[in-house]
Amino acid sequence: MDKLELSLIAIVSVAGVGLLGCADDGVRPGSGDDETSGLTTVGPEAGDSGETGTSTSTSTSTDDGSEEGASKFDLAPIPDGMQGCGGETMSDFSYIWIANSTQGTVSKIETVSTVEEGRYAVTSDSSMQPSRTSVNQYGDVAVGHRFSPRVTKVAALEENCVDKNNNGMIDTSSGPDDVRPYDEDECVLWTIDLPYNGQGTRAVAWEGGTIDPETCENTIPNPRLWVGYSSNPLQVYRLDGETGAVLDNVQVASTGYVYGGAVNAEGDFWVSDRSGGTLSRVDAETLEVNTYSVPASKAYGMGMDENGHPWLATHSVGVGDYVYRFDPELETFVSAGGTSGRYRGMNIDREGRAWVAGNSPCRLALFDAVAEVEINDAIELPGCVDPVGVSVDRDGYVWVVDRGASLAWKVDPNFHIIVGMVSGLVNPYTYSDMTGQGLNLVVNPPG
Repeated sequence: MDKLELSLIAIVSVAGVGLLGCADDGVRPGSGDDETSGLTTVGPEAGDSGETGTSTSTSTSTDDGSEEGASKFDLAPIPDGMQGCGGETMSDFSYIWIANSTQGTVSKIETVSTVEEGRYAVTSDSSMQPSRTSVNQYGDVAVGHRFSPRVTKVAALEENCVDKNNNGMIDTSSGPDDVRPYDEDECVLWTIDLPYNGQGTRAVAWEGGTIDPETCENTIPNPRLWVGYSSNPLQVYRLDGETGAVLDNVQVASTGYVYGGAVNAEGDFWVSDRSGGTLSRVDAETLEVNTYSVPASKAYGMGMDENGHPWLATHSVGVGDYVYRFDPELETFVSAGGTSGRYRGMNIDREGRAWVAGNSPCRLALFDAVAEVEINDAIELPGCVDPVGVSVDRDGYVWVVDRGASLAWKVDPNFHIIVGMVSGLVNPYTYSDMTGQGLNLVVNPPG
């Protein structure tokens, strides 16, 4: 038995402890299918909503960059063009933010070490279920809630947190076992509750900024934030990124409910309506709305390629599941293929690859986002139960979030092997731009 087999067996052993049964299509316990039910936001306080988990990794880093206590793999090199302007990374840190939906918290995980460095309560009512996370170019996260039109911003770095009690220090979480009471963590900067109309904030996306070609820095210190939620008409708000104040409100005529959202380099907000079968664009300057019908309907995950073209993964029982690119100039959808395996979240990396979470069976799927063809629809995730979200980190590694197994995998994008894992999450239902690299791709494309 070789080292890879031994490593995967170890991962299965860890992942197999305490697996949680998955509710199909995001069903809220006791409420029925969230596609059709009228939902309210009442429930227990955060203190008794679930146990705080612990974070584990398959390896630890040493000073010389090697990994201690794990099998050594001949890993794929970090993709080209990942350091500076024109495709270079713009920060010395890299986090992935994953919501612990039924616990009412969000986890900040350092993507190189796979260590969870903080866990933050974003609601006092865990039934609101934080879910979608969007990360700006400063690493800060905005968290939307599935069952309430609430948005919360959390700072990534302590230098951007606020000493609210004036004790001369920042009182904030140090890890998964250190969750401060709601509204007491000083890195949780603001929360806004928008008018309730039966659903929660299912689409959250930061606008990007302009990159200074000399310094490679973002010239907009406080980008704005788009938020979309249901139902008819769909509600779209744009918020001030520093304060959370409402700047704009747009209504989008549709009969369904929001599932995905993303922005292009111009800051236009693209939002999908899953049950209504539409994709809409809100112009960042004029707020004009254009709406298009999605083939096969039921769009689930959404990503954006380097050209600012939206990609959708559909998730339609009995209809078939496909991955589409929408061409904004031709106003047409192009299929990249698909199967009946129920696609969920998706993201596109800087090498022109589209990564998609799949259920039935659970797996990771890979598409060529340039040639628009399927490459591999059966990348194994040992111990998977309910893969929901996919994101790509600063260094090009692919992260897959599994709600049912309450963990996240870090996958090598070239060899398709698991090189890290974070456990101890709590029903993580996140399938958005969890790292901010989706935004960085459109604002700072390879060049």
